[in-house]
Amino acid sequence: MIPVSQLAPISHPTLDTFLLGFICASSFLAAVFFLRFWRHTRDSLFLAFTIFFATEGGNEAYVASLKHPNVGSFAVTLIRLLAVLGILAAILWKNVAER
Repeated sequence: MIPVSQLAPISHPTLDTFLLGFICASSFLAAVFFLRFWRHTRDSLFLAFTIFFATEGGNEAYVASLKHPNVGSFAVTLIRLLAVLGILAAILWKNVAER
């Protein structure tokens, strides 16, 4: 891992924070839409996408709150990996259950 002192400084910290906030808000908005679809259909895949986007929104909010958001974090990567694996498991479960 590269030490923080060797990283290039963030050129536009306000813009970076704004973009991280935009991604966070967009993820939560997508989670709300999928939650609405799940409430109407009770399809487990919509629920999986709701959980995925809510997790990603929380993850981006955490990254935006870090002192150095451009530094890689094992916890952030692990949460993203688990969220993606959850989506893949939901897709596989839905396809196998239909057979």
